[in-house]
Amino acid sequence: MRAESSNLSSHHILLVEDHPSVLNATRMLLKSAGYRVTTATSLAEAIECTRDSPDLDLVITDYHLNGRGTGKQVISSVREMRGLDFKAIVITGDTASAVHQFDSDRGLCWIRKPVDPAQLLTLLETILA
Repeated sequence: MRAESSNLSSHHILLVEDHPSVLNATRMLLKSAGYRVTTATSLAEAIECTRDSPDLDLVITDYHLNGRGTGKQVISSVREMRGLDFKAIVITGDTASAVHQFDSDRGLCWIRKPVDPAQLLTLLETILA
C-alpha cells in the first residue's frame, strides 16, 4: 500500500489492483493527471487504506483480485465505512458476471479492459466534478 500526493488536485483516489504492472501504469496515469493516489493490492489492504485515509474521494478497483476478494467486496467494504453513496469505478474484462451485479448501482461506473486512458480520465472528471 502506498500513498502519493500531488499539488495539482485535491481529489484523492484509492486504486485497488493486484497486477503490479497494471497498478503502476494506472497510478502513473492518475498522478500525471494531478490526482493523489493511494494503492492497494487486495481487499484487506483496501480496507486498511480506507481507514487510514479519511479524505478519499473515490475508489477504482479491478473486479477480480486473484482469490483475495472482488471489486464488489472492495466497494461494499469502503461504503460500509464511508457511506452508501461513495463513488466507485470497477475495471473488468469479465462482462458476463461483473457488470450485471452493479446494474442498479447509480454511484458506480465500470470500464472494460483494456482501459482507454483518455476514457478513464474523462470519466473521473465527470464523476468528481
